Amino acid sequence: MGAKRFSRSLVRLGLQGILFAGVLSLTLWPVRASGQGQNLLEQAKKEGEVVLYSTMPVSDFQFFEKAAKAKYPFLNIHHVRLSSASQVSRVMLEHKSGKVQADVIGNSLPPIHYYKEQGVLGRHESLGASQLIKGSTDPDGYWMGITTDLLITAFNAKYLSKKDAPKGFDDYLNPRFKGQMAINRGVADGLIGMMALRGEEPGISYMRKLSQQELRSVASFTHMTNLLAAGEYPVAIFMQVSKIEAMQRKGGPVDWLPTLPTFAAISAVGVTRNAPHPAAARLLVDFYLSQEGQQALVRAGKIPLRKGVKSPSKEIDELLDSGNLFVLRMGGEYSRYMKLYSEILEIR
Repeated sequence: MGAKRFSRSLVRLGLQGILFAGVLSLTLWPVRASGQGQNLLEQAKKEGEVVLYSTMPVSDFQFFEKAAKAKYPFLNIHHVRLSSASQVSRVMLEHKSGKVQADVIGNSLPPIHYYKEQGVLGRHESLGASQLIKGSTDPDGYWMGITTDLLITAFNAKYLSKKDAPKGFDDYLNPRFKGQMAINRGVADGLIGMMALRGEEPGISYMRKLSQQELRSVASFTHMTNLLAAGEYPVAIFMQVSKIEAMQRKGGPVDWLPTLPTFAAISAVGVTRNAPHPAAARLLVDFYLSQEGQQALVRAGKIPLRKGVKSPSKEIDELLDSGNLFVLRMGGEYSRYMKLYSEILEIR
């Protein structure tokens, strides 16, 4: 055999080998992925339990826990329900002492982002993350969104029609609505959103102008909803749509309009960096993102983030599919935003 012919034979053999290896890897990839999932399941069975810190009320969490138990009967979920501020204090105290007790932490995105910055969370690349709405997962893999709440304009339908209600952020500055609007003083979502949407200085400037509208500052979204339905004020801004939808279902005289864009406040979960039960922690997070897990959260009245899982409301589903969402993200520590927010609203 000549040198050139021998060389061509080697090239053909090399190409065939590459093609065979490629086909083999494609054939084996699902088996490997499946094998990894099976391995995680077996490890989680050995651990048998998982500790979850979350802000979800116990009455809501029972829907999710029931579904998780049906899927994984061996898994005991120890749910520690804390307010957002109490959870942050506890987690950071445990973190500084070198032993976080939780395997999984769930909270709104600002505290979860803070945990990531402080090194509390570890990476977990969940396969379910690819099924979530765009922008609802951490690109570095430290947290994954599980539910959202959309911040809309709510109004008392006895006093305002949809035609007359404010339809956007600039409408909030209309002198006509001075003294007519309520805002939640306990969360800085409006400030975070405006700074991210318009830029830091323009966003702060907007919020300072808004504060001149004689806003009624209220302690929580639930209280805001009740007072709105009672006619204490005609408009509630940067309001959680889930609370308004729930009040509508009870027959309350409230309605809502989306803003352009609509701020999406995400609740997320993350696995702690040195989770005592690492396999069970990852299994629980994966279940949060699964179709069964998301449907269980819908039964608890939550708005899902997984594509194809319907929320409790057709109008909310249309808004989720509209491409008009602006996911709230921070450019720094949450405490900075709250301090600035309190200063702007003159909260003592």
